[in-house]
Amino acid sequence: MAQYFTETRNCELSTLYYLETQLASAWSGVTLVKSFNKAYAKDVSLPVVAVALEDISTERREIGTTAINNLYTIAIDIFATSDGMRLDLVDFIINQLKDGWTYYIYSHPSGSNATLDKTADGKIRVNSFVENTRVEISEYSQDVKDRYRHTIVIEIRK
Repeated sequence: MAQYFTETRNCELSTLYYLETQLASAWSGVTLVKSFNKAYAKDVSLPVVAVALEDISTERREIGTTAINNLYTIAIDIFATSDGMRLDLVDFIINQLKDGWTYYIYSHPSGSNATLDKTADGKIRVNSFVENTRVEISEYSQDVKDRYRHTIVIEIRK
């Protein structure tokens, strides 16, 4: 019997899959990683886009019900090689996110933890663009990955 993931993991994995396919179809050499820390790994070179589910807000759908709605906060950090590339990646990613993307239910097939199956099951929509800003790091920073950074924070729902 397959092991199905929770809605939270499915939202994060669906977002990662969507951005990975969009970046691969329009950009060459951009690495997508699933956490901010992985962007700083020595074996990962610029440009890098780091995506991570940061926060979950839970609210009741309506008074008197036990049904809930989850809102997920996703942080997308861009590490570019130039200021122009930073701006171009920001515009590209915002334009990809604005119309939403497919929500997949992910599962491990029976007996396999290395393989993931996915089945489309709805749509993910951006509730709001919370932040879209250049990250100012001291000019004395020794890490080249910090020179042309940008953060996009979105709140999504299934």
